[in-house]
Amino acid sequence: MPPETDNLRVEELHNADQKDREKPYSSSKDVEALKLRDLARRTEVQELMGRGEINTQNDLYRAAVVFLHGAEPKDFLTAHRLAAIAAIQGHRGARWLVAASLDRFLMSVALPQIYGTQFERDDEGNRYQLRLPIDDASLLHFEKRFFGVPPVMERLAQLNRKLQS
Repeated sequence: MPPETDNLRVEELHNADQKDREKPYSSSKDVEALKLRDLARRTEVQELMGRGEINTQNDLYRAAVVFLHGAEPKDFLTAHRLAAIAAIQGHRGARWLVAASLDRFLMSVALPQIYGTQFERDDEGNRYQLRLPIDDASLLHFEKRFFGVPPVMERLAQLNRKLQS
């Protein structure tokens, strides 16, 4: 049976990941520096996973968030797996991450997202917009609600309010 105590290092890595996302980056130098920090965090989380040190639903969720900010399809698939396990173990926030990581994976392999969780910043208009394409025709009527995915227009409003503050 895995330990019941959250791994404090995973929490630190997750918090650093989230702090890095408090503001948008506009210069390519800043974006490259962010990518290097993201890579270092993913590498360390992968090592913790290899040593069996990611066990609780919080550890799984936090590790999934770190991998969601990856660079390759395998990173997004890892985020999806970890989020799914965290959600199965009862982590409520991990449900949204299951949907977002699947959308990110699909888009990374040139397929349309299905939940509408992926947005991009339009620097020219200084606002966010939905990343296209999207193919949500096969979604069950309750699926987005189950995963805690807000309607696209609601999420766009949230993101754009954040830009204005």
